[in-house]
Amino acid sequence: MTEQGKIAEQVRMCAACPKMCRHVCPTFFAWRSDAPTPHGRALLLHQEITGLRNIDERGVEVLYQCLECSHCLTWCKPEIDIASLVENKRCDLVKSGRQPSGVNRLANFVKETHNPFGEKHSKRNDWLKTGSLNGPKIIYFSGCTAAYREKSIAQDTISILEYLGYSVAITPDEWCCGSPLFRTGDTATGLKQASHNVEVLNDINAEEIIVTCPGCYRALTKDYPENGFELDKPVQHISEFLNRLVDKLPQGDTNGSVTFHDPCHLGRHSGVYDAPRAVIERISGNPIVEMERNRENAMCCGNGAGLRTLFPEHAKMIGSERVRQALNINANCIVTSCPFCKEMLEAQSERRVAVFDLPEFVMQGIESRNVKTD
Repeated sequence: MTEQGKIAEQVRMCAACPKMCRHVCPTFFAWRSDAPTPHGRALLLHQEITGLRNIDERGVEVLYQCLECSHCLTWCKPEIDIASLVENKRCDLVKSGRQPSGVNRLANFVKETHNPFGEKHSKRNDWLKTGSLNGPKIIYFSGCTAAYREKSIAQDTISILEYLGYSVAITPDEWCCGSPLFRTGDTATGLKQASHNVEVLNDINAEEIIVTCPGCYRALTKDYPENGFELDKPVQHISEFLNRLVDKLPQGDTNGSVTFHDPCHLGRHSGVYDAPRAVIERISGNPIVEMERNRENAMCCGNGAGLRTLFPEHAKMIGSERVRQALNINANCIVTSCPFCKEMLEAQSERRVAVFDLPEFVMQGIESRNVKTD
């Protein structure tokens, strides 16, 4: 069977399925409609493949109402990755110029300023402070959200790496990793970012590359090599790196209960579940209190694959539901390990629960050895 034949068969099976995954789809929760569900999106693709119906403007909207969180895949018996098929279709839509205008704005920002926020590139890392120049050198690839929006994550990461005895290299030539572009279908622009970043990072003499953003992690470890761009040093997410050195971190004693929100790109897409939990439990001194939906069954925060850019109110609704799930277990603190997730969950928490990214949580432990959860 040809590759197109395999795709057609997968789409047919998903479109004919009795919607077994719908109950975990975050966009079904937000819209309460069959259209923005894995089944609804597969039905659109099936109708186009079989010639029954072309994808119209409403169909384009539905295809961009997907968070590509892959939660549906965890419930799919035949293991059909409809999120990847949707992403591939988005690429076709971009090539034919049929993408939503918000995707154009995102791509233009990245082209002009090398970040999806349209901020000046010169402001990317000029505020970061490094100290020790001794010790093994590590590159910190900060990512756009930590560099421009969640700056304490970036600074705390540098402080932690130096606390552990490393010299941290930050390059002013870092560009957006391309993840927002890969996920929304503008692969060509994303690969230009990849080409630049690989050249810059390979030119720096260092032992490894550390990232705090799971989107960057997925881009550097999966999207880049799949498209022929190879980094000459290993890439680790900060949670994996800290878990490797967990015995060098202070062991604290936290009174409040701490829960962990699994980022989609780190968990379902990269298989990293245990590392952040081990680090949190070292710093807090207590076991994590798990939300009902955790690990591979964790609910997306709503801030991925362009959803917050294109449908902000629905994205916030998903984020609010995730906060509610933490409140249901009486959590005093939500720790995540993704700047995107931290930004969404903190905005929707309405100060009902403290929200930290992993480096922020760890830095509290280093500074006080007694993490505050309120």
